[in-house]
Amino acid sequence: MNIGEAVKIIQKQYPSVSISRIRFLEKEGLIKPKRSNGGTREFSSKDIERILKILNLQEDQFYSLKAIKNNSALISNNSIKNIKIQEYSKHDALKKSGISLVNYNNLIEYNFEKDKELFSQNDVDRLSSFAYFYNLGLSAKNFTLIKSLSDRGLGFFEIIKNNVDINENDYKLAVSNFSNIIRSYILEES
Repeated sequence: MNIGEAVKIIQKQYPSVSISRIRFLEKEGLIKPKRSNGGTREFSSKDIERILKILNLQEDQFYSLKAIKNNSALISNNSIKNIKIQEYSKHDALKKSGISLVNYNNLIEYNFEKDKELFSQNDVDRLSSFAYFYNLGLSAKNFTLIKSLSDRGLGFFEIIKNNVDINENDYKLAVSNFSNIIRSYILEES
C-alpha cells in the first residue's frame, strides 16, 4: 500500500499521524518501506505494525525518539505496558486525540464540549472519536444526532441509577452493554 493508505490505517489508532510524520520516521531510519520501480513507498503490514509500535512508545509510553532510536529492543519487545495518564493539558489532549484547535472550538460552539484546561482519558477518547469523523469530512453540525442520542442515553442511565443499587464498575459495564446494543442495531441496518 502507498503512504496515504498506510496513514489512513494508522490514523484509526493515532489520529494525529500525518504523511510528513511517516516520512520523518523513515528519514530518522526507524522504518524502511520498500520502494517501487518508480520510487513510491510501498508499506507492508509489518511496516504498519512497526510504525504502530513506535507511536505507542512515543505517545502512550512517552519515550523520546532518541531513546527509541538508541534502543532497538524497545521496538522488538512484545510486552507493552500502558501508562495510565490521569490528566492531560489542553495542548496534550488535542495533540493525542488528533483534533485541531479549530475543530475543538467548533465543538465548543455547538455545545458538544466545554472549554477547559484539564482533560481526562475519557475526554481524549471522545475527542479522538470526533477527530475520526472530522477526518471523514463531517463537521460539528453533523454531530447533533450523536448529541441527541447521548442525551437520551443519559435519561436511560438516570433510571438505572435511581432504581438499581449499582457500583462504579457495574455502571461502566452497563454503559458498555448499552453501547454494544446500539452498535449491533447500527451494524444490522447497514
